[in-house]
This record gives sequence, structure tokens and C-alpha cells, in this order.
Amino acid sequence: MYFTPLFDEDEGFFAEASRQMLATGDFITINVNGEQRYDKPALFFWFTALSLKIFGINELAARLPSFVFFLFTLVLFFGFTKKYFSEKNAILVATTAIGIVQFQVLARAAVSDNLLNLLVAGALIGFYKYQETSQIKTLFWIYTFAGLGFLTKGPIAFVIIFGVILLFLLLTKNLKLLLKILHPLLVAWAFIIPFPWFYMAYQKSGDFLFSDFIIKHNFGRFSQTMESHGGHIWYYLPVLLLSFLPFSHLLFFAFKDMKFDKKNLFLLIWFLFPFVLFSFSKTQLPHYISIGYMPLIVLMGQMKNLKITPVFFQIIILLGLFLAAPIFIKNIRIDDIFVTTMLASSSTIFDKYYFGTITMLSISAIGIFRFSKEKMFPLVLIYFMATTLFIYKFATLQQGFVKETGLKLRKNNETVFMKDHYNPSLSFYAQKVFTIKATLQKGDKTFQKNTLLETKNGYLITEIE
Repeated sequence: MYFTPLFDEDEGFFAEASRQMLATGDFITINVNGEQRYDKPALFFWFTALSLKIFGINELAARLPSFVFFLFTLVLFFGFTKKYFSEKNAILVATTAIGIVQFQVLARAAVSDNLLNLLVAGALIGFYKYQETSQIKTLFWIYTFAGLGFLTKGPIAFVIIFGVILLFLLLTKNLKLLLKILHPLLVAWAFIIPFPWFYMAYQKSGDFLFSDFIIKHNFGRFSQTMESHGGHIWYYLPVLLLSFLPFSHLLFFAFKDMKFDKKNLFLLIWFLFPFVLFSFSKTQLPHYISIGYMPLIVLMGQMKNLKITPVFFQIIILLGLFLAAPIFIKNIRIDDIFVTTMLASSSTIFDKYYFGTITMLSISAIGIFRFSKEKMFPLVLIYFMATTLFIYKFATLQQGFVKETGLKLRKNNETVFMKDHYNPSLSFYAQKVFTIKATLQKGDKTFQKNTLLETKNGYLITEIE
């Protein structure tokens, strides 16, 4: 994914804010294009900045931390599944996790979700171990992971970790254990971990830190729709089906052979708690509930007669969508000029990457009939190659001009303003700050989405006349 352009806004935001930390030496303020942005706390930005420092200012370095955190999460769940179920189940869990669409995308995206998922997994797997062993060092790590989770995405880490624990203890009628877990010194430790950054950020930003982070990006996202990411209470049902392709059929049979024992109850609560919580949120994005996908996959892995034929049909559906794309693009009316300009030339869209994706999907589908479910890993790798080609092509269509323009602007001193904050990757590629200017004057040059049908680029640099 080295040459795949960063997607805006999220990937560009994390990458550029981390680059700004390196450029300014200020590792406290989250700053993009002259604006302080406290969407998230600093931990993930620090990891990304370290990666950029070691590997250079490029897409690989920006995405590497997220990918490594996903691998760590896989290893953690592999060990958990092997210990409490079987090695066979553990292999199946890892294969499924690598193969589903959600993790195919999320595992190589420069966003903080994989770090949060890892820290929540560390805390909750630690809790399950603690309620069997009562080791104080395990309890210490639960609170450490919770504190680091708070430093990654804020209070949602505490809500999910301790919400799952509380609900599990209530349903197992073991509230006495809750009194042991709520050790005052360890509770304080969980807050001490993120406190230094919040204190120093407050010293630099004042009340804006809390109005932007706590009020806007935490309570605000739950209580009101932000950035047009609204949904309905049933929003995550189709999201779940699409996210688990080509293993979506397992969602319908996951509980058929499941023993309703303590460990499965724990995994079920771990999945359902964030699923229900975010279903009631006014701001909804597909990846919000990915924090509960790994425990759900462990539940799926217990099926005694796991049929892989449905995997074939789901890959065929994906293949059919790709084959139908030319007809779809030529016949459907698209009002969004930005999308229209991206799809303006079929010769640009249906190239070696398009046909490479179709070829890889076809090989995966055919291979289903020649491999047993225990030997599906090679097919998952081929499927991985197919999604890689598709993501690259899609990113090039949507973000290629942003990257190209940014690289050009890196070489000259042209002053360009931004109309809004939605293209931070331009600054990342140019390695310079483009000030966001609400009121433009004659002669100002701005980078913005295209609104002219005559051009073939999704974005334009225009001069105010």
C-alpha cells in the first residue's frame, strides 16, 4: 500500500497532524493547517510521528502503526482462542479476521481504531484472566490498557471496557468481584496515564481543548449528527453483513453450535455492548462497531460443520459487482460533479488494476472447490491481493490529484489557501501548511472540490477574481 494515496479526511488528518508534530517539535498540540483539532488525544499521533521519523514522510510510514496494531490484536486473540477453545479454532479465527472486508480496509488505514481495538482487547482479555486467577499484576494491566485507551480515543475506551465488565458481572451474579476490581489506586492510575497530555494541552489551548474534544467530539458525536454521518437504529445491521463479506453467512449460524457458557457469554457481551451503544448514537460510521468484531469471530469459529460453499457465492457477488460496474457507470445519473469527474473516462477506470481485481477474485472463487476450510489461508492471501488492487485504484481516482498537486506544491513557494479542513493530505504531500481561510480575497488561490464539468480532475486550484 506504499503508493496508494492517503484518503481524506481521516487518513490525511492523522498523517498530517503527526507530520506537524515532527516539523514543529510540538508533540502536545494536535494541529492541521493552522487549526487546532482535538478530535482525538495524542497517543496514536505519537506512534505515527515515530514511524514517519524512522521511515520518512510517506504513506507506508503513516499506515504502518495501524497495521502493526492489527497484527498484535490478531496475535492476542489467537492466543486467547487457542487457550480457551482450540488451536484449530484459533487458526480459523485468524483466517476469518484477515479475510473480512472491514479488516481488509481498516488494517491498512492510517487511523487510530486498530490501536483502540488492541488496547480494549488487552484490557478485556486481561479481565477474563483475572476473574480466574485474581492476580494483582493482571489487574494492573487492565487499568493500564484502559488509561492508554483513553489517551487514544478518549472516554469511549472506559465506557466499553468497564461497560462490558459490569454487564458480565451482573449477568453472572458476581458483583463481589467488582469490588475487588475497583481498586482506588488502580482507578487513579488509569486517569494518571492520560492526565499529563491533557494538562499540557490545556496549558496550550485553554478551554478549547474541552469544548472541542469532550463537548464536540465525544458528547456531540453521540447526541447529534456530525459531518453528515447520521444513521438509524438499524444502521449497523446491513453494515455488519457487508463488513463480514465473504464470511457474512457465518453471522446467521454463529450460535447454532455454541455452548452458552461463561466464556461465550463474555464474548457475546463484548460484541453486543458497542453494537447497541453505537446503534443509538446520532453520528454513525461503519468502523465504529469494529471494536466488537474479533469476539464475534471467535464465536463464529466454534461451528462444528463450517461450510465454505457460501464463501464462493459471496465472492461471486463481489465479482458480479465489478463486472457490472461499466454498465452501472454508463447508465446511472450521478448529480455529484466530483464523482462525475472521477468517473469521466472509462479507459482510466477499467485498466490493469480493474482486470487484476477481477482475476484475483475469480481465482479465489475457483480455489474454494479445491481447498478444505483448514487450508483456506492461500485463498485469503489471493483475496487480499484483489482488495489491494481495488483500494489502490479507488484511492488513485479519488485522491490521485490531491497527491499529485501536493507533490508539485512541495517544489515551489506558491501560496494556496484551503476552503475547509477536508483535504489535510495535500499538506502532508506538500510538507507545508495551507492556511484555512473562510473569507477569500481577490487573487487568492484555493484548493477545493471541483464544480466544473469541463475538467476531469476531482479537485481544482482556483484563483479568486
